[in-house]
Amino acid sequence: MIHKRFRLVILTLTLALLMTGCWDAKDVDQRSFVMGIAFDLAETEDRYVMTIELPVLSGFASQSSGEGPKSVMFSTVGTSVAQMATHFESRTWRELFFGHTQAIIISGDAARKSIRPFLDFFDRNPRIDRRLTLFISQGEAQEIFKTKDPREDLVSVYLNQMLNTLTNTARVVKMNFQDSLRNLESNGDTILPRVRSSGTEAVIAGGALIKDYKLIAWLGENETRAAAFLYNNVSGGLIVVNVDDNLYAYAMRSASSETKAKLKDNQLIFEIEVKSEGDIIEVYYEEAQGPSAFDIAKIEDKLNQLIANEILHLVTKLQDLKTDPIGFDRLVFRSYPKFWKEHAKDWKDKIFPQAKFEIKTTFRVRRTGIVEKEVVYERQR
Repeated sequence: MIHKRFRLVILTLTLALLMTGCWDAKDVDQRSFVMGIAFDLAETEDRYVMTIELPVLSGFASQSSGEGPKSVMFSTVGTSVAQMATHFESRTWRELFFGHTQAIIISGDAARKSIRPFLDFFDRNPRIDRRLTLFISQGEAQEIFKTKDPREDLVSVYLNQMLNTLTNTARVVKMNFQDSLRNLESNGDTILPRVRSSGTEAVIAGGALIKDYKLIAWLGENETRAAAFLYNNVSGGLIVVNVDDNLYAYAMRSASSETKAKLKDNQLIFEIEVKSEGDIIEVYYEEAQGPSAFDIAKIEDKLNQLIANEILHLVTKLQDLKTDPIGFDRLVFRSYPKFWKEHAKDWKDKIFPQAKFEIKTTFRVRRTGIVEKEVVYERQR
């Protein structure tokens, strides 16, 4: 009887706790909602500057009247992220909350030393939104938060929205925090989007090439587009080709890629196949009267050559720099585990630089947008 009463008391207390809500719940005004974070090198060696962007909730409440700022920045200096986070909390008397964080920006100078010191704290934080994006800035990272866009009050939110838009143009590689960590933990290499401040505007274009957690090179937009194809991360984009002195703008409606590892006579070969379908959405004619024939076959050939050359250029650059951000090593591990076990330690320095690449591209033009009856369409295969 006593045991039954004891169990009943325990059950009642447990239900009471559950019905009162989360045990660690805090009011909104007791938290600082960190939307964006920037890291720069401090003037003192082995110390960093951490800058956070916070929304001013009262500013959003008065948005209709246009009064008050919508965001505020705070900066502090320290040797670790945890230490600097504690500094912020002591200054603002509020707990930093990272559940809504949109962007983490690391300056190029700090990234050249290593991005590893900035990742561990957030990787261990159970409340971090793992869909956020890591950026590498060309210039000081905190300067990005000083840019403004009339369409968005918070720079961090603007960056995330702009990145989603640019992913459809294949100008950047879209990779969330979790994917970036997975690549880095695999071999220390990855490609992160590059951001820079241009006056009052934040510009996202190109990429930052990371090797062993360190920035080693910047990638241009065409190189980044090639990387996006290799990641199978292209959902759209515009490609302009020159055919017979006429410029054709090809809009990708779909794109996919597949890479296979082959081992022939102890020679490693990567077979890369890229496919795309799209439309011609604009033509610039060198001659006023326009072309007498709309040669789709020539346009497709030019597209095939252009993207194949861009991919070959990128993988050659990666081989020269002895870095594998794409994850070719994982393909070898899955396809040839015995070969991988024997050569894993020499992958970046010896095996990958000697690998061969066979690239096949198949681009199809489905619509031309031309309605004049007198234009002749030619497809010759």
